[in-house]
Amino acid sequence: MQADHHKSERLLRLPQVLDRIPYKRSRFLDLVRQGVFPKPVKLGARAVAWPESIVDDLVDRLAAGKGA
Repeated sequence: MQADHHKSERLLRLPQVLDRIPYKRSRFLDLVRQGVFPKPVKLGARAVAWPESIVDDLVDRLAAGKGA
């Protein structure tokens, strides 16, 4: 029987997310607070990140004209 290995998903910090989307930092964070974009995962007291798959979905949504 083969061991079940979970593939760990890459987490993107804010600068990496902003490199992929057409928004400035303040606008993106406003949209996160409003619930338009997903909230990040807390990594520590002052560190957050977004799962890469969520960011990819967001980029696809924006490219399709369904973003904010």
